[in-house]
Amino acid sequence: MEYKKLDKKAITSWRIGRLISLAVMLLIFTGIAAGLSFWHEAEPYRWIAYFILGMLTVYKLVGLFLYPQIEYRQWGYYITEDKVDIRHGLFFITNTIIPIIRIQHITVSQGPINRKLGLYDVELSLASGSFEIECLSKKTADEISENLKAKLYTRLSRREMEEPR
Repeated sequence: MEYKKLDKKAITSWRIGRLISLAVMLLIFTGIAAGLSFWHEAEPYRWIAYFILGMLTVYKLVGLFLYPQIEYRQWGYYITEDKVDIRHGLFFITNTIIPIIRIQHITVSQGPINRKLGLYDVELSLASGSFEIECLSKKTADEISENLKAKLYTRLSRREMEEPR
């Protein structure tokens, strides 16, 4: 079973998202640091707070540069006649197997970052939740959507013919 990979631009998309997250976090940390400098009762604990804020910043920087590369290598999907298998994760790999017959609807969408990069997400909604195949080209996302829709209709029509009335 050969897993298909996401578009290579997924790494850029994830990095931009993490960069925005880092910028927001740094703004919040700057506000906290400024507040601590004016709060004289916090003097003995200020360096502990600065250390914690610094460690969180280092963690976010590692997440910005290292994690998208690892995540891309581990992300994959595989579609057969009766199921969709999605493999993803960073430290712990999760394999999600979705029976096609359980899919209630399929959504192809874009966020603002992916819109700039020309990437699309295919969301598979089930009664138990939803699952995404992220960062695909328009052509691939449309192919997956149409392919799954055709398989779902075929399986449903077969099931209706097999059930006694």
